[in-house]
Amino acid sequence: MPVTSKKKKTASKAAKRKVTRRAARKKTSKRAATAHQERSAQRTVSTAPAPAPKLHCTLAPMQKESLLIPTNVIAEVVEYTTPDPLDSTPQWFLGHIDWENRQIPVFSYAALIAGSEPGEVSSKSRIVIVKSLSESARLPYLGIVISDIPRLVSVQADQIEHAGDEGKSLGVFCRINVDQKAAVIPDLDRLTHLITHAAYGILPITQAD
Repeated sequence: MPVTSKKKKTASKAAKRKVTRRAARKKTSKRAATAHQERSAQRTVSTAPAPAPKLHCTLAPMQKESLLIPTNVIAEVVEYTTPDPLDSTPQWFLGHIDWENRQIPVFSYAALIAGSEPGEVSSKSRIVIVKSLSESARLPYLGIVISDIPRLVSVQADQIEHAGDEGKSLGVFCRINVDQKAAVIPDLDRLTHLITHAAYGILPITQAD
């Protein structure tokens, strides 16, 4: 075989080996790039902030604003019945109603926080029975007068805008805006103390007493 032919074959083999090495390097680079993208995606997912918790609440309308109450503290919403009054109590304290073989103290929360007389009730008015959350043996439940049927709402914690409470209203945990509407979150523990004192002139009796 001529020397020239041998040289051509050798050069051809060398060229094939070079092409093969280039292809292998391309595959390796492609795999490395894919692995890098996957690691980047995983880091992005792991470092993304967790969504704000969703709060299940009841929005209960009052005279001028609404009451925002966690759904799990509501025992029942009942039709308004005129409470049996007590003597020498504040005007916002309306009296007692019978519920589940209990005497439930009923009050106008709107009148309490506004320092005004209770508003008129209508056929739409309701009483929402809530747990006092104070471990009070005397007052495990409170009755709050509302002006209409409440509705269930799911609120993202980061959607709540705190509105402040310049008046330092009694029994108010905080004032907020929900969907651009004013609402009040009640301080149920403080309310239990206020109502026990208003109805009985004493501090609440707890399970530990």
